Amino acid sequence: MTRQASATGAGRTWHPASPIFRWAPLGLAAALLAGCGGGDDNNGTPPPSAGAFSIGGAVSGLGAGKTVTLQNAGKDDLTVNANGNFVFATRLDNGIAYAVTVKTQPSGQRCTVTEGTGTATANVSTVQVRCENLPAATYTVGGSVSGLAGGTVVLQNNGRDDLSVASNGGFTFGAALAGGTAYAITVRTQPSGQSCTVRNGTGTVGSANVSTVDVSCATAAQGLPEGDWKQGQCSVVRPGVWGRVLWRIARQSDTRATAAQGVMTYATADCSGQGTIAGPLTDLGVFNFDRSGSSASATAFWSTWVTPSGITSRSVWTRKGAYLCVFGDSTPTVFPTAASAEAYADLIIANKACYTQN
Repeated sequence: MTRQASATGAGRTWHPASPIFRWAPLGLAAALLAGCGGGDDNNGTPPPSAGAFSIGGAVSGLGAGKTVTLQNAGKDDLTVNANGNFVFATRLDNGIAYAVTVKTQPSGQRCTVTEGTGTATANVSTVQVRCENLPAATYTVGGSVSGLAGGTVVLQNNGRDDLSVASNGGFTFGAALAGGTAYAITVRTQPSGQSCTVRNGTGTVGSANVSTVDVSCATAAQGLPEGDWKQGQCSVVRPGVWGRVLWRIARQSDTRATAAQGVMTYATADCSGQGTIAGPLTDLGVFNFDRSGSSASATAFWSTWVTPSGITSRSVWTRKGAYLCVFGDSTPTVFPTAASAEAYADLIIANKACYTQN
């Protein structure tokens, strides 16, 4: 009979017959591990478990209210709507490659990725996504010229970007404009013996090229007014009779016109209805036009005015819409451009000193 002895200590019961069987497997494993060089190369730290490492970085330059969508390895979409740090939701195992790219660019911006590829061996926080604004889309401004007869017309856009046009047909200014930019086409230099006017010359560039500007050229005489023109101001001529100043204009050549002045009388205080020319007209003399120019909405003609008595002076005739404004000038001119002549015409139109065709 074999005697079974036991001892109890520190809350543990020891059976002498058991240890060789219970601890032998552990002792064998320890011996085998020691025989393989000691276990691990990480100073006692076990290798990371699956999905241990996060992938992320920082976004900079993203515009307010804009979003950029990133991907890692062609999946795991991440939408970022503010500058700062980001981390993809999916973590990677040790040794797994990562490749961060931009899936969807923010509106009006372009984002690029640096330090976006590598192999996960620790948490990655060095991916850089830098965004910058794209250049504004630009569009050309142009149209067509008609009636040009052998000369050259020089056009401008917004008071610059000169464009010389020597033949009829389409034209396009060299400088393209961003969407939302205003444009104003004017004639800087008229062709010899002709006057060109601009229609559809002002506006704002939208999201397409502008091609509707119309520049129409004609001989100087064709650009000049003719016929009877009555002044806007209505004044008392005598009791019960009111009147407007009348100009009768006759073109003599491409650059020459004569004028006579009279009074158109009316029976009403507002000079309404059909007026009557009172008495003979007074000869005003000859106007010899030596240049003309146009803004987007007016055309001016500069002339030497020779009266019947031989007195010579300078004058400017400006046509704007339905109005003809005639006013004195000097040498050198005080109205060097069509725009300056138009500005003065606007003042006297308001004062009813300009004329409309009868």
